[in-house]
Amino acid sequence: MKFLKGVSLFFIYPCIMLGSGMYIGILLNNYFYPRQIQYIEVPVPMPQATAEPVVEVEPPAESMEAASQQKEVINANTEYIVEEYDTRRDTLVETVWNIPPKYMGMDRETFVTAMELYAASPPLSEQERGFVGLEVRSFSSSRVVVRMNYAYVEPTKSFYLKVADNNIVVYCDDGETIYMYTSISALTLPEVVQTQVVKGMFIEDEAERYHFLETYSS
Repeated sequence: MKFLKGVSLFFIYPCIMLGSGMYIGILLNNYFYPRQIQYIEVPVPMPQATAEPVVEVEPPAESMEAASQQKEVINANTEYIVEEYDTRRDTLVETVWNIPPKYMGMDRETFVTAMELYAASPPLSEQERGFVGLEVRSFSSSRVVVRMNYAYVEPTKSFYLKVADNNIVVYCDDGETIYMYTSISALTLPEVVQTQVVKGMFIEDEAERYHFLETYSS
């Protein structure tokens, strides 16, 4: 037993010493030669800039309408067509005229208003022709068409002045056919003249008719 014990000690002791030496050696090696940590750069993808959508801003409707209307105005190159329509015979005569300077630069609304004022108080020369009204048939910067309506009658030597709707109306010599309408109110005439036109005032000729209308036209 003593022999086995001696043999065991003989082998165990060197093994312990050897293990202790290896452990101490590892500690000393880590102390004097520490491990170096390697850093590996890993590329990180950068977020791509996204293009912002382009938003087209439409101009206000008012500015578009104003621009459109600005283009449609009467200018020196506008073709001005006047249609003279005979309401009695159903005939039409078309004439191309130069644009009157007073209509230059007018848009449709302004031009229509000017035509309405003209129709409401036509000149005496138009009344004598039998003018009864007008209408704007077409309007653009390139072409304007106006229809003038007339109730033409056969020439007559004498006339009658009567009252219709409080205004003076000129009749032909038969006393029934209307020769022309006027804007002369019967209430603006002197009382003696009012009495005459209510009964039917006889006018001998063209000169007397013209003098009467010139005298009492406003």
